[in-house]
Formats: sequence, C-alpha cells, structure tokens
Amino acid sequence: MQLMLVDDEPMILKSMVQNDWASAGVEHVYPAASGLEAAELLKHHPVDIVVTDIRMPGMDGLALCKHVHEHYPRTRCVLLSGFGEFEYARQAIEHRTVGYLLKPVKDEELLAEVKRVAGGIRGEWEQIASQERARRTLHLHMPMLRSGFLNDLLSGQLPEPGALAERLKEYQLPFHAGDSLLLVMVRPEKVFGSGEEPDALLFEYAVQNIAAEILEPDCDVWHCCDPYGYLVFALRSRKQPQEMGEMDVMALHTKAHELQLKVSGLLKGQVSLLLSEPLRFPMELAQVYRKSLNEFRKIPRSEQEFLALAGGTRTVDRTLTSLYAPPAFLRLMEGGRWDEVRSKLAAIVLEMEEKLLDSGEHLAELYHTLVSAFLAIAHQQGKTLMEATAGKGELGEPARIMRSTGTVADWAEGILSCLSQSENAEYNDHKRQLLARIHRFIEENLARDVSLQSIADHVKLHAVYLSSMYKQETGENLSDYIMRYRMEQAAVLLRSTEIRIYELAARLGFQHPPYFSKLFKNYYGITPQEYRERLL
Repeated sequence: MQLMLVDDEPMILKSMVQNDWASAGVEHVYPAASGLEAAELLKHHPVDIVVTDIRMPGMDGLALCKHVHEHYPRTRCVLLSGFGEFEYARQAIEHRTVGYLLKPVKDEELLAEVKRVAGGIRGEWEQIASQERARRTLHLHMPMLRSGFLNDLLSGQLPEPGALAERLKEYQLPFHAGDSLLLVMVRPEKVFGSGEEPDALLFEYAVQNIAAEILEPDCDVWHCCDPYGYLVFALRSRKQPQEMGEMDVMALHTKAHELQLKVSGLLKGQVSLLLSEPLRFPMELAQVYRKSLNEFRKIPRSEQEFLALAGGTRTVDRTLTSLYAPPAFLRLMEGGRWDEVRSKLAAIVLEMEEKLLDSGEHLAELYHTLVSAFLAIAHQQGKTLMEATAGKGELGEPARIMRSTGTVADWAEGILSCLSQSENAEYNDHKRQLLARIHRFIEENLARDVSLQSIADHVKLHAVYLSSMYKQETGENLSDYIMRYRMEQAAVLLRSTEIRIYELAARLGFQHPPYFSKLFKNYYGITPQEYRERLL
C-alpha cells in the first residue's frame, strides 16, 4: 500500500511521516508540503491513499481531493481539518473523500483511519482480481460452456424465459426465443484417412472449424458434440432470424455438400450429414433433435458420406440373428470357451457388414450385450470389471466405441484378452472345464440323445452326481438348461429361416412335432407359427 501525506507545516508533516506505518500495511510514504507538490508526485508514483490538510496555500486540500478524484479515481483521500465546519465535510463528500478527521489528530487515530481505508482498498482490488479471473476463465472455457448449454437444451432442459435470455447473453450467443433455426447433424466417418481413435477428437475439432467457416457468413452457428458422438450445429439465419424459408434449406444443402468436399480434400476424411426441418427456438429444439437423432440411428454406418433431409421413412432392419443364436456370450465365457466367444463375435461382425446392419441401433445392441456379459463374468468373481482384468479392461466411452463394427470388435477383443489370460482359478478349475464339455456336447448332439445319462457317459461321471454338481455350479437344473437352449435355438431358426415346423422339431431332437409346438407355446406363450407370423 502506497501513502502520501500532505501538509504545509513542516513539523506536523515530519511527525506524521515518522508514524509506524508498516503496522497499517503501508509499504512506502511520500511527503508533500503543498497540494501542487502532491499533484506532481502523483504523476510519478502509484499512490493508494492521500492524507491531506485542508488549509494550504495555492491548491488546498479540497482542490487536491477534486484533482485526485478526476485523474486517479482509485486513489482514496482522507482530509485533516482544524475547522469542524459542515461546509468542509459536505464538499469532501462531493469529492468522494473517504475519511474526515479533526485536528489535532492523535497518531493512533490517524493510523487507525489509514488502516481502515487500506482494508477497503484491498477488498476492492481482491474483488476486481476475482472478477478478472472469472472473465479469463469464462473466456477460456466459453466453447465448453456453450456446448454444454446446447446439450442441455437438446435434452429438453429448458430454463425459465428470463434465465434463458440471461444465459444466452452471458455466453455471447446471438440467439433469442422465437428464432427460427435449422439443425445440422454430422456423423464423422473415416478419420484422417483411417479409423484411428487417437485422431477422433482432433478430427471433430477440425470439422467444427471448417463447418463454422462455411456457415458463418450467412448464419449464426452454435455447435456441440452430443452424447452419441454426433456433431450438432444449430443455425440461425442472419438475414431473417424469425423465419427459415425453403430457400434457406436448399442453400444449406449446398453448403453441407461443400463441407463434405472440404473434409474429404483437407482432412482426408468423410462425414455424413442430416438436415432437420425448421424449428422454433427453444420450444421445438429437443423434439426436432430427437426426431433427427432417431432417423440418423437407423442409417447404417456403412452408408458413408450421405447427405439427407429429415423426414425419411426408413425402418430398422431385423435384429442380429447371430447375436442371439445360442450359446450366448455369457454361457461361453462362463465355460472359458474363449475361442468360441471370438468366433461368435466374428460371425456377428460379418453379418452386420454383409447385411448392412451396422446402424447406431445395431451397434448399441451389440455393445450393450457384450457389456452385460463382461460385467456378469466379473461379478460372478465378486469383482469389478477393472479388477477382473487387472485394470486393463474398461467400458470406455460408448459413443466412441460404437463408431463402427470394427471399433466395437477391437474394444471387445481388448477385454476378452484380459479375461482369457486371467490366472483366476474361477476360469481354470476342473469344474469350469467340465461345464464347458457338457455344454459343447449338448450343442453338438441336440438332434440326437442329450439325456442326463448320455451326458454322464460322455463326461464319465455318475448321472446323479452330474445332476447335483451342475445345479450347484450353475443354479439351474441340467434339464432346464437343455430345454431353454432348444427353445432359444428354435426362436432363432424361426426368425432367420423358412424351415418347416416339423423339420425344425426334428433338428432340435423332438420326434413328435405337436409335442414340440406344445412346449414352445408353454415357453413363449404362442405357437411356433404365430411366432413366425408376428415377425413378418
């Protein structure tokens, strides 16, 4: 804290200078014998507090306070006067003097007053510093804050009208309630000429910059990356913000195609785009976004670099047949049949690629089925998935994992490798190997004899011991497992083939088709034929 003492009486000035100013937090004291001298010193030194006598020749104390107020608005003044007259006090208030002491002033009173004023100045500067830090932080994090706010609005979290306007102003967004907007959803496809995950974020950032460069001459642009990995751009026409006409949509279609060309030429990548219908901000934003997202998730990932307008009539293709064909992932993992798990995963990926079943919906279907199986295996050991894989198996970010069949398969292989290499006795003991042999025998001999005795003969155990051991290890009877496996296999064949019911019954080991139909209806609640007809 810097202090200036002004008095035309040398003895008084010297006495004031010799006070213990350090105790008041003052680092340096500048003495001045007149108002004019003080004004000159102020030009060269950053003074925080001026303590001045009123009665001085030339520039008196009040004139000095006025000068300070006009030229150094953050410097505070304290007046000393031997005249306790109201007029002096009134004028001092006009010049924003913060202290007024009557002479003679005791050292303790003057120190206390300066200390009080210094405390107020420090508080002001701390507040200013805090505001400045907040401004810098806000500026630094502005893109993230804008993105998060748009994601909130897309999810339907609408603030009150007054709060909405305040947030838009705070984030320096030129959008207003009632504006007509268009949404453009962008799905990154090939990233920098490859599908390398480390490049994904950089690619998204580059696409956002290119899109802004193309769109901003005609539109106000507000963008974010949604939880599903799509880039979402909210666009507001600068020419007619209250209405987005058909011409705007067609012009945007041209710009969207230009974006695809720029991404291909500059980034060696590919993007697919979906343009929404016009919407009213913010009331219709979440509804139109969900509609656009739903349409996008129907489109296979293999249909790369398409450009579409919202309002299509696509339907989701059939479910993944190989995904639900028994044995399930969990059953194979429980038996430690890791090669068969990988074979099943490879068959699913092949089906998805050949039948173009790699839409967002189907990728999510595969991902969540695998997650469920991985977690179940870990929890059977009383561990988290990370613990079961020695810290190497993680669920990761679903949006990035579900970019393609390849990214899902690579992620799954990473976790499978950890689980299959585990030295945990849960996967290596004799009983686990025995269960795997039992299940494999049932799968390979379903059309023939899979009775308890035939299984016991195969694994060379007494039938009673085998039945007891199986129930203890799996929690279900062996006969119940065989029935469930047959019914699941029947459902898959009914969905994926045109096999006749009697042929299906024989393939599953039933000699009498009516008996099979009765068991199927008991299991699913409908007959095999009704089950098939529901899928047509």
